Amino acid sequence: MSNNKYDWLGSGAYFWEWDYVRAYEWARENKGEKDASVVGTAIELGNCLDLTTLRGTLAVKAAFANFEASMKQSGEPLPQNKDPKGHRHTSGDLSLRFLDRAVITHLQDSMKEAGIKDYDTLRALFPEGDELYPGAGFWMKTHVQVAVRNLECMQGVFRVPQHQLKQAAIPDTIYR
Repeated sequence: MSNNKYDWLGSGAYFWEWDYVRAYEWARENKGEKDASVVGTAIELGNCLDLTTLRGTLAVKAAFANFEASMKQSGEPLPQNKDPKGHRHTSGDLSLRFLDRAVITHLQDSMKEAGIKDYDTLRALFPEGDELYPGAGFWMKTHVQVAVRNLECMQGVFRVPQHQLKQAAIPDTIYR
């Protein structure tokens, strides 16, 4: 489980949806070549806040308005999304999502106070990386992430089949 203050979908176990190549690339960038590894899981989304749908985005938009009002009332500044030092994303994405985390947490806290069941999973498109070509609306590392909060939604964990690793040029030594 990840519980960093910048985890954009709140606390949870984070997965790349259908992109073990990008997951392995991230692991190499963040854990080093020697310690990088990837596993897959079958996830039953359950009660999912899906930010690829209008319903999901409207829920978060309303949560932001409520969060912003409460921050103004308390006199506290809004958290800000930021890039790590030395990072540059031409897509304008800010990968340290302090504000997004605060809004998602506010939404979940509000649901809890109202006696509404928490989300089992959260799912969203993460635009990332450089443009595919000048003027493009597509970015090299864009992916869908799923944050699993209710671990019972994970139906099992598995290794990515060797033939898929070879097709993606991922060394079979990633499983230690």
